[in-house]
Amino acid sequence: MSDGNLPRLAFDCSGGACSAGILVGETILAERFARMDRGQAELLLPQIRDVLREAGLDLAGLGAIVTTIGPGSFTGLRIGLAAAHGLALGSGRPILAPTSFAAFHAGIAPAQRAGMRVAVAIDSRRGPVFLQVFGVNGAPEGPPRAMEPSLVPDWLGPGQILLAGDSTRLLPPRADIEPAAEDRIRPIGIMRAARDLAPGPALPLPLYLREPDVTQPKPPTS
Repeated sequence: MSDGNLPRLAFDCSGGACSAGILVGETILAERFARMDRGQAELLLPQIRDVLREAGLDLAGLGAIVTTIGPGSFTGLRIGLAAAHGLALGSGRPILAPTSFAAFHAGIAPAQRAGMRVAVAIDSRRGPVFLQVFGVNGAPEGPPRAMEPSLVPDWLGPGQILLAGDSTRLLPPRADIEPAAEDRIRPIGIMRAARDLAPGPALPLPLYLREPDVTQPKPPTS
């Protein structure tokens, strides 16, 4: 069996949930999912252990380790990528790392997003939302950006659009903006988003769209 047909471990803790799953293509062999704003550091590794055990696998039986690179919570991204780095170094399995935007977009049922532009809005937890728009062909219409929630509906322009992500509640309502059914990242979305990715030459780095809240102290003045 080629690596592309082997089970893959997918997990995410970059936002308001913590999830892990073992999948072969669209088939979910095991999955854990919990909505949560805090505590991902304590839950992620037990979730990974549980899905491996339920699927009857160890790391050597995987084809790849798949996780998101963000954007999202600084702490959640560091936890997820540190876990991926450690598992990859210990097992020799490659890491595939889609963005959180791509995972949200791919997690929408294909029938719901068929023929629709999709805007993914991710809660930054510090004012602006992180935003990226995907065209009807599924490709991004442009780079991701940070934007004040009140500006998003007008910026999206006219026409029907599907809104995904975990910050849809923060945006002003508009009659032709339809919320997607799923508002959290699940393993199936991560796996679909990584389907055509190849492992990079180095361990993946997080995607940040704003500066961290903690900065280095300024040197004392003489």
